[in-house]
Amino acid sequence: MINKYINFIKYQANSRQSSVWFRVSATSAKLAGLMLLPSVFIAPAQAASAVKSGQRVLMVEMTPALCNLQPTRARMRQCLEGYSFTISGLDLGYGERCGRGSEPRLSPLQLKVVNRIMPDTTVRSQAWHRYGTCSPLSANSYFRQIINYAGDLKLPSELTTGNSYTVSKSSFLKQMIRLNRGMSSSDIDLICQAGSRRQSILTDINVCYEGNDFASCSNVIDSCGKKFIISGGQ
Repeated sequence: MINKYINFIKYQANSRQSSVWFRVSATSAKLAGLMLLPSVFIAPAQAASAVKSGQRVLMVEMTPALCNLQPTRARMRQCLEGYSFTISGLDLGYGERCGRGSEPRLSPLQLKVVNRIMPDTTVRSQAWHRYGTCSPLSANSYFRQIINYAGDLKLPSELTTGNSYTVSKSSFLKQMIRLNRGMSSSDIDLICQAGSRRQSILTDINVCYEGNDFASCSNVIDSCGKKFIISGGQ
């Protein structure tokens, strides 16, 4: 049973933290996820595809960017409450959409933890039906896997300040590698969308694993180019 809560750090305009540490505890920061109804959300087909057996892909969405780029998300909790990033799912490498199955049922304690990283019911349901039902895991075990991976992932502090930055892809990847022991640039897939001025805006970070270790992504989108904008929602 998960017996510690996740303190999710929301973006704050004057934050000066050196890094965001996703740890399942009361003293650290966490990730969160968001999907929309099929007619609305950009499916994590935008996510690195776990085509290699056993490969897992944790899908992190940049909430301020997606809330701005997709107005249909504006009334979702993560947009209203100013989340810096969210989790849209975990591909376990067993395939996708293996059958509708039942809705994921979590214990009250686990649901309270999961709500802090995946606050939207539709997000959780779609992640479970898209990836979880294809695996041998129960819903409890599937969402525990998400919590565990998110709990060990560190992200650059620029993602939490509430400000917008133009960064180079190479420097961003170097920060990720420095913050996460054992990670290499091939373990990360950065995904961007074009903004109103056609600038490249970071919307997704997908991180690949083999078991509990970082691993090269089998299939990547890599759509950010040499420079991109980290949107702070302002």
